[in-house]
Amino acid sequence: MIMASAVALVWPALTALAEPELPDVRAGGVPLALPPSGVIQSADDDAFTAMLAGQSGRVVVVNLWASWCAPCRAEMPLLQQAADESGDSVVILGVVSNDQLPAAEEFLADVGVRYPNIFDTDGSIARALDVSAYPTTYVFGGDGELRARVNGGISEQRLAGLVDAAGR
Repeated sequence: MIMASAVALVWPALTALAEPELPDVRAGGVPLALPPSGVIQSADDDAFTAMLAGQSGRVVVVNLWASWCAPCRAEMPLLQQAADESGDSVVILGVVSNDQLPAAEEFLADVGVRYPNIFDTDGSIARALDVSAYPTTYVFGGDGELRARVNGGISEQRLAGLVDAAGR
């Protein structure tokens, strides 16, 4: 009886520390190019997965963010640095979600982000990715398979480790 009570008390704490379950999202459809730097292109879930398909062979780091999100602002320089240093093997793609386009455009200009960004026009990307916090970062392997998700901010070391693991 005591053992069952102890497990009942400890189990929720242990499961809270586990990695979040990954949604069933992968690259697919007719491959699409990413938008150019400085342009936030509107996209839905189908366009998003087609953009992932257009990056076949490369690790894709997808960061869902919003202009009202302070942790998003804090991690954007880290993501820009990763984009600058990764060369052609890794792509950083921002997805503006739960926001207004003018506020998002102003936000990107303020923080100096140059990597590609898309605007989740109807919320379908956030729903497909099962977003529960902002920011949330996803790492897709070169095969288009979702490999990792990090709810909340991400550190340079964690990002590097996830990209490295996805590239194997």
